[in-house]
Amino acid sequence: MNLERLHGIIPPILTPLTDEEEVDHASLRRLVTYLLDQGVHGIWVTGTTGEFPCFDQAEREAIVRTVVETVGGRVPVIAGIGDASTRLAIQHGRAAWRAGADAVALTAPYYYVNSQEELLDHFRAVRAAVDLPLMVYNIPQNVKTRLETSTVLTLAREGTVIGIKDSQNDLDWFRQVMTAAREEGLAFRGFLGTRILIDAGLVAGAHGAIPGISNVAAADCVGAYAAARRGDWEAADRHTRRIIALQQIVGIARGSPTSSSFSGMKAVLKALGVIATARVRRPLRTVSAEEEARIAAAIATLDLPAFRTAVPMHSE
Repeated sequence: MNLERLHGIIPPILTPLTDEEEVDHASLRRLVTYLLDQGVHGIWVTGTTGEFPCFDQAEREAIVRTVVETVGGRVPVIAGIGDASTRLAIQHGRAAWRAGADAVALTAPYYYVNSQEELLDHFRAVRAAVDLPLMVYNIPQNVKTRLETSTVLTLAREGTVIGIKDSQNDLDWFRQVMTAAREEGLAFRGFLGTRILIDAGLVAGAHGAIPGISNVAAADCVGAYAAARRGDWEAADRHTRRIIALQQIVGIARGSPTSSSFSGMKAVLKALGVIATARVRRPLRTVSAEEEARIAAAIATLDLPAFRTAVPMHSE
């Protein structure tokens, strides 16, 4: 793929569910359309924010296919294919290829703590078996294994990977990778997974950001990115303050940081008329009716864009 297409704000899209915890493909199509209408530069599907560990292979493939069909080639679609073993990741990668993804993203395997040599073998084997550009998804707080800068750069030098999403909130580590890649002239794209360091990420060498909050703050995330690109740091900060305010509203929900964030964002989108429910798949906790009402009341103060495109809420 043309790596120049990989830039900007790429929301790691939520996976809307019905009240029975089944994938709500109609709401998913509406969410994709909603994000595209706000100018996002790509869609990251079946990632952490998309609850990927909670879905089986067939569900994950169907989710990717719905996103790809709705996007219709307007922006790149990157599918997360992480799992606990190389073989399972390859299966997800081939499913993403069948579904039409433009690229795939791979975490370190989770459960076992793998060595750097095992990680090199993991990424190389998946890339050899899946005919799609491969990105590193570095999220050690979830998978228990931290990729070393030397491991990422080795994969980049040999052409195994084309980029990285780094979600560990370590700008020092990220800058080391991006500086080395730039100095060596590597074709390598870097993105942060942080919510509120979009502008700082560009200073550190990022080509954009993949923040979960962009599901509900896409316009401000795009605004912060565009302002930072043109060096307007005051405007970038204004957008970032709105993102922080929205993050605080999402945090009204109680429970674990993961479940409250995902279900809280879904509650925002439900209030905006984008998706049908705030449901997350168990054991993640769905916001209560009282929390959902408080979130709906709070977002009324932020003047967020409502859903305006004619896409049905429910499948025919």
